[in-house]
Amino acid sequence: MFNKSVLTLAVLAAMTGCGSDSSSSNNNTDTPTPETPDEVANTITMSFKVSAANSADQIEYLVQKDDLSSEAISAQGAGYEQTSWNFYYTVGDTLFVSGYGNKEMSSYQANNGGELEKINTFLFDETPEVFGHIGNDTLLATALPRTGAHVPNVLYTASAASGLLTAKTNYTIHDKDTGVRGEGTVAAPSGLAVEGDKLFVAFHKWDDSPEATQYRTDEQDTAFVAVYDYPLADNAQPLKIISDERTGHIGVNGNPTNMIRLDNGDIYTMSHGGVGAIAAGFSSNTETPSGILRINSGETEFDGEYFLNISEKTDGGRIFWFSDIGNNKVLARILMANEAADQASWSAFGKDFHTMKLVLIDLEAQTVTDVAGVPIHQKRWTSPLEVIDGKVYLSIETPDGAHVYEYDVATNVATKGAEIVGKTIKGFYDL
Repeated sequence: MFNKSVLTLAVLAAMTGCGSDSSSSNNNTDTPTPETPDEVANTITMSFKVSAANSADQIEYLVQKDDLSSEAISAQGAGYEQTSWNFYYTVGDTLFVSGYGNKEMSSYQANNGGELEKINTFLFDETPEVFGHIGNDTLLATALPRTGAHVPNVLYTASAASGLLTAKTNYTIHDKDTGVRGEGTVAAPSGLAVEGDKLFVAFHKWDDSPEATQYRTDEQDTAFVAVYDYPLADNAQPLKIISDERTGHIGVNGNPTNMIRLDNGDIYTMSHGGVGAIAAGFSSNTETPSGILRINSGETEFDGEYFLNISEKTDGGRIFWFSDIGNNKVLARILMANEAADQASWSAFGKDFHTMKLVLIDLEAQTVTDVAGVPIHQKRWTSPLEVIDGKVYLSIETPDGAHVYEYDVATNVATKGAEIVGKTIKGFYDL
């Protein structure tokens, strides 16, 4: 059985079935009927998305269930409504929900009876799309320069205990202003990590065109990280920008774990690389390999002796997502070569192709092993994973439907569980 005590799941679901983007009627209420502590002792919480043709009409829900093994999972008739498309990120026992359309961030915790409670909400000027954390206490978040304007970046800092914003700090990463829009570049953050008294910000270089749909990546065959003193001073400039030409830009759009800090303080970054790069949202396909870089604890440079070449380890595959599961290991999704998909812009973010396989990567041993029991699938967005009693839960979507899979950390085997009556589960959280 997949029953676990007080989990939170982020579920992106179309009520009319997997893969459908049609609108749906809404019988959900903003505040579910309270249950007794005994009834919610083994509750699982999920956030579902009801898709609509107009993105402004999209709705998601946080929903509680107590079984992921057999009963079909649906948001019908229950849930805490979340407006539009959302990011979900946990820090300690607090779930932060960042609205893509309503420019607000809400925070939730589970009470002693296992029920979710909204503890606070704060507003922001631009939607944070990149997240990090410091221990179990502090959320870090920053936005992307979607207008191409040459303005400072903003780092939002929030308390996990209160769910409130504690600081809003302007800072600069990279800014090349030629005076002609479209000929300069701006920095688009892709990862945040704090180690010791240093803040690390991975970033892409975007052109500064005012057309919001272009996002042309400049120097995409180089990995970039800006390094700052932390706590961050207002209007901070990087102490330095480090770069590495062994692989390309760090991370893909919207992934909250493009750069991860392990418990030992080492920081790892993932890069899709240039082969089939337009499928992952980049401007052009090149020959740069996909790979993982390391910044050792206490250092502010890439480790010149460490490069995990994903392209070589996976017969030409490219890493699209990874997440820490402990003991120097990560689970990762690898995009396998597909001639049609590799020539289709942003195809990795849709469901026209299914080209991803799930693998276990040992970062220290530099090995890549397929996860047994998981089919080739497609997955756009995943919250940071949590290991819960030796298990990890994943949403796996194939042409035949979407299901929860329970991954056993000890055996590297996943087991198919409940059907998802909808599109996807964004994440599973232990609150």
